[in-house]
Amino acid sequence: MALAFSNKLLGSPSPSFRQKPESSALAFRRTSVCIGAIVLLSLLSCSPPKTNPLLESPKLKSFEQAGPLTVYNRANLFDYMNGEAEAYLSLGFRLLYMSVYRTEKTESRMVLEIYDMRTPEGASAILKQYSTEGGSSQSGIGEAAWSDKGIVLFRQGNYFGRLFPDPSPENEVRPTLQEMLDLAREMVLLF
Repeated sequence: MALAFSNKLLGSPSPSFRQKPESSALAFRRTSVCIGAIVLLSLLSCSPPKTNPLLESPKLKSFEQAGPLTVYNRANLFDYMNGEAEAYLSLGFRLLYMSVYRTEKTESRMVLEIYDMRTPEGASAILKQYSTEGGSSQSGIGEAAWSDKGIVLFRQGNYFGRLFPDPSPENEVRPTLQEMLDLAREMVLLF
């Protein structure tokens, strides 16, 4: 009895509710419009990836890149810095961008290391770790900066930067502290 009742309720529609069969062209158009709307909404909700200025050989006012950009990740960071890598890894290290820059005036060369530390807190912790002895704070370079005789450290957002004279034999002229500070000022503008 219950089965007969449910068949009446759920059975075929009564003659007054019958639908006209839809043509295949109309069904195709309706499906195409629905798919198009879904694709359009998907594209509009996605933002394009942010470009990384370090990967595009940034154009700087008084400096030019004098060597290739080398990128290190969590797996190969020990290839670049065996003794210090643990400190970076424990604070959220993601990537290291390392390159040599040359000043146009004096031809001096300096190594630029930019560490992506995932968070501003990780970048701040590394800066604090290296800037505790001697040296002095520098203003006008990112969110925080510090320098000592032969090194400049700075932080901008998730990034920690370190600049020092290129130790390779090709570097005949040592950069001045002012040249390193100038390069740091230009680099933080990229982030």
